[in-house]
Amino acid sequence: MSSQSLKFKLLLIIASVSLTACNNLQTQSHAATQANQIPLAESYSAAIIEPKLVRSSIAIEKQLNDRQGVTMPPGEESIKIVAGTQPIIITAPHSVRPFRNGKYRFSDGGATAAYAIALAELVGAHVIYANYENGTDPNYQDDNEFKRELASMIEQVNPELVLDIHGSNPMRSYDLDIGTMNGDSLLGQADLVTNLIDTLAKEGIFNISYNRFSASKQQTIAKFASKKGVPTLQLEVNATYLMPSEGHIEAQRYAILLQGLTRYINQSVLTKNNKK
Repeated sequence: MSSQSLKFKLLLIIASVSLTACNNLQTQSHAATQANQIPLAESYSAAIIEPKLVRSSIAIEKQLNDRQGVTMPPGEESIKIVAGTQPIIITAPHSVRPFRNGKYRFSDGGATAAYAIALAELVGAHVIYANYENGTDPNYQDDNEFKRELASMIEQVNPELVLDIHGSNPMRSYDLDIGTMNGDSLLGQADLVTNLIDTLAKEGIFNISYNRFSASKQQTIAKFASKKGVPTLQLEVNATYLMPSEGHIEAQRYAILLQGLTRYINQSVLTKNNKK
């Protein structure tokens, strides 16, 4: 064989080896990509909150915020109830201004009720919220229409959990304060708190306070419901999550917390109930 022929044959062999190696790398890369896709799909779920729902929440927020000092029109109701399909009750007693110690106090914001109503749509929760000012404070006194309706709802629904939603000053250092009467309102179910904290962390909500506002004082929703045998969490939400109408960032923060609460109820509360 001539040197020229040998050289040509070697070039063919080298080219063939290079092509095979290239194909092997591509195959390995594709396999690695497929392998990596599995944990990603398991770790990161698709978003579930649509802009349409946030826009609907903004309309509710504005409607309730505009009722400050407004006399309830004939035919309207000071308390609104949304019937659900699942054994969860969401309350928003301060979505309009409550009346305490002879005067109206600040409202926690109409978005507290908007969260409750959105959760009714997303998880099938039962909801009760303040619709017009009526001279009472359901989180301070027991003798009022709100508490009577809540008592009736508890009896009918036999809920696994009550979530009581409030608003907190935007200057507070937390995203969310979880009030449990220093553990008493949990009725032994501490995982209701730990599961909520874990779920919110996956949504990027890390700054959690525990029992800064414990719901132990006065005649709170948490005290009322837990006495009736229902585990209850009082959620003091930083106001920066309660102003979706203020702009894009605020609307996104509202959606992020709504998504976290939805996943918490679906994955930790209702799933637990279904396993009983």
